[in-house]
Amino acid sequence: MTVIPEHLPGKMTICSWIWAWLAQAGPDEPYGDIEKTMIETKERGFNCIRLDAGLNWCFDMQGNPRGEVEFCQWIEGYSSNLRIVNAKGGVKYKVLDRVLQMMELAKKYNIYVILTSWEYQDSTWHISDRKIRDEVMAVPINDRLIRLAHQHDRLIKILKERGLAKNIAFIEPHNELNASDFPGAEENKRVHTEAISFLRERHPDILVSADLVGLLDGSFSFIPDNTQVFDMHMYPGYNVYGGKVPFAGIYSSTIWNQEFDPKNPRKIPLMNKLLKEHIISWDVFMKKAENVREFWGPINWFYENLNNKEWDTWMLDHFDEFWPIVKDTAKKSFILNGDEFRRRDIPAVLDEGGWFYPPLGSRFEEMDKGMRLFDLMCDEAIKQNYWGFMNSTYNGPEQPIWTARPDWLKTINERFQKSIILEVE
Repeated sequence: MTVIPEHLPGKMTICSWIWAWLAQAGPDEPYGDIEKTMIETKERGFNCIRLDAGLNWCFDMQGNPRGEVEFCQWIEGYSSNLRIVNAKGGVKYKVLDRVLQMMELAKKYNIYVILTSWEYQDSTWHISDRKIRDEVMAVPINDRLIRLAHQHDRLIKILKERGLAKNIAFIEPHNELNASDFPGAEENKRVHTEAISFLRERHPDILVSADLVGLLDGSFSFIPDNTQVFDMHMYPGYNVYGGKVPFAGIYSSTIWNQEFDPKNPRKIPLMNKLLKEHIISWDVFMKKAENVREFWGPINWFYENLNNKEWDTWMLDHFDEFWPIVKDTAKKSFILNGDEFRRRDIPAVLDEGGWFYPPLGSRFEEMDKGMRLFDLMCDEAIKQNYWGFMNSTYNGPEQPIWTARPDWLKTINERFQKSIILEVE
């Protein structure tokens, strides 16, 4: 059984600052003025932020505070249509100082923070210094999570010394352990359990949570038994991207199509329709993207060459075909998750989920049809009595929705806080 500490909110509306808040910190970028960004977060009805704590950038691998760290582009010259990873690069600062500034502002504006990491998934490739990247990735795969737990511990000790730890909502040793660069299966569960135990023993006053991508088969055996929060990411819209049956998704019909030829991508009719007139060749792009995980390489190439209007047209044209599948998947997932977290007697949080990973220039998710999924998921989170909810696939200041639909963000956050159900169909 987990008892939510009295000083934490009864309901958490979660904003995703992810690692963009560290990489996009230039004066003309969304997080350049961090106090302004914190105020805007509050104005949109959020009372919680989930972000990368920059653990191995705050401290070196021996646990000593680092000096200045420089951030770079995700793919040099080719990140214009990528969400989150479209930083301009070139900012340089002490990451620990920035984390402490953020926590001071969180205390000032009464906002709570979920501390996590994406270092063994994607965020490390925004670090310019190859030596730092190599240090992080050189940690043996079985030792990575406990090493991160020690870095969390160092950070939390400093936060406690400064009277800032009460604004920690909970800690995740790392994002999506079953979709990141860690051991598989039972060994994954073992190292996850070990890291959670270490942090719980060191900081019994702070909740510690496993963070995982949920499965749709009702299996939850891979979740550590000592997690204090049920934190399963949920992407009911994934089939629209990678589905095969009963719906052929947009990736499956293009870059994941067995007929796709990088040297002649236009031979697939749908690909030809979706590509811009002038495209970057596969070989040129992939040379620049050599550090990107294999999964993301083809997607990044596709998005950089994409005609965003044609993407949105495809999504709208197929909406009536895929919406019943997406809706049914979402409802079933919430029921399965609800049964499981009640069995475990721990609070539930959905702090990532939705469609999947849209192009930056797409506007489908900000359209009424696109947002229907988020309103549906809010309904289901309320019905299952979730403690925390994030209201969009990616909803932070670097996202189009931040400026396109601020009133909607505030409304859905208020709806979750007040348990107002729309019964979206």
